[in-house]
Amino acid sequence: MKVFKRSSIAIVLALMATTVFAQTKTDAVKAYNAGYEEAKSGNYEAAIASYTQALTIARQLGPEGEDIVDRVEQQIPAAYFNKARSQYQEYQKSKSLEALDATISAFREVVQVGEEYNDERVTPIAKRNIPVLLYQKSVTLYSNDELEKAKEAVEKAIKENSNYAVAYYQKAKIIKRQNDTDGDGIIDQNVDELLNWYDQAIAKAEATNNSDIAEKAQEAAHDELLAVGTRQSEAGDTKTAMETLNRALNYDDESADVYYRLAEASNKAGSYEQAVEYATTALDHESGGKTDKAKIYFELGYAHQTLGNKSVACDAFTNALYGSFKSPAQHKMEYELKCETAR
Repeated sequence: MKVFKRSSIAIVLALMATTVFAQTKTDAVKAYNAGYEEAKSGNYEAAIASYTQALTIARQLGPEGEDIVDRVEQQIPAAYFNKARSQYQEYQKSKSLEALDATISAFREVVQVGEEYNDERVTPIAKRNIPVLLYQKSVTLYSNDELEKAKEAVEKAIKENSNYAVAYYQKAKIIKRQNDTDGDGIIDQNVDELLNWYDQAIAKAEATNNSDIAEKAQEAAHDELLAVGTRQSEAGDTKTAMETLNRALNYDDESADVYYRLAEASNKAGSYEQAVEYATTALDHESGGKTDKAKIYFELGYAHQTLGNKSVACDAFTNALYGSFKSPAQHKMEYELKCETAR
């Protein structure tokens, strides 16, 4: 940015001007330079006032003031942007919601002023910053358990940028907490609404090459359905549990945990051949050690036992002799199946 020097530009302008306008043009240059100096010192309100004064004077000059007008119209949006950036730095220090709201308002002002002056330098940056700040506001409110306000803030972020994947993910987190009525970390109602927001987060993330959010949303949806399905199975509602668990496979079709829970629910429902299939698939995808696989082998052994496949059942229970499944597997082998390996 060039400062009008009295020894050069200001003098040239004076020579070009008529006697009537000489002082007025000098005043415009002085006001411009004053604004520039104030901006350099970080006094953005004063800079804006001086630039505005310079613009008013320059516009009165007609064609002879066009150069000054052009320069000032570039500086005013920049001054507003620097003012907003300074406010953001204050927010970074305090982390208060009041400072964050002031920062959001400051960047909105940049957009308003920038559009007035047809600015294409700082205005696009300000527009991008607004949804980010609204998202940050939502995160802060969420951590304070102010869920309705958090939802309102993130919805504004989405309105500002409909492709902002992390905002959709944040909305899903809010929906989950609002519908976790007993506070156990598992959603109790409106599962479809939750999945809708996870699905939107995944779609937006994939469209914008945001693999991190896509993976997080997929994992979160999978984990939630796994937890809900497990709870349904434990409550004896095996039909609904299996429907829920199969939905979880839409988000991870190689989930050993989901296939294990499907095997467990199938055994409870009396679908033993299906339990064998699910348990076998679970073992194919389980990457953990013997203790991790023990629970799957136990369900596999139980299914084969019920189907009358004693030898296969004994082999499965032998592989279940680890961790918390050791004792129940030993009981099955010794007292129910009377396996050779239990002697």
